[in-house]
Amino acid sequence: MVSIQRLSARAVLDDSPSALARAEAHAASGDESWEQWVDEYQRGEALILRLELALELEDGGDVITASKDGFFVENHAHAPRLEQQVAELAFGEVTSLAAELTRRGHDLDVHDLAGMYVHVELDPEVRGLVRARGAPA
Repeated sequence: MVSIQRLSARAVLDDSPSALARAEAHAASGDESWEQWVDEYQRGEALILRLELALELEDGGDVITASKDGFFVENHAHAPRLEQQVAELAFGEVTSLAAELTRRGHDLDVHDLAGMYVHVELDPEVRGLVRARGAPA
């Protein structure tokens, strides 16, 4: 059985027009939750992020990485609230990283990943938007 040393996610702004366009298309088709995300994004109350994920094995072992874009999150005045959202989203993507480990011949039960801590790093640009959100008007 392989030993996982770290699960991590780095959140950076996703400025690709496709993520917003996809959300706007869902909103235009009548999806109220996407309509709310688009409205919140336009008011600066939501951000669109790309997550750079890494699953690290024991010292000297493999590091499996992936980049996933188009995640909408609430822009909070407190960075830990944003980090919590990122950790939850990242954990939802970990199964694809675990599948890659299995393809590489490592013995890993995906269920062992349940509840593992995800280290989160917010890109300085994302942190700047969090600080701006918390600044007095």
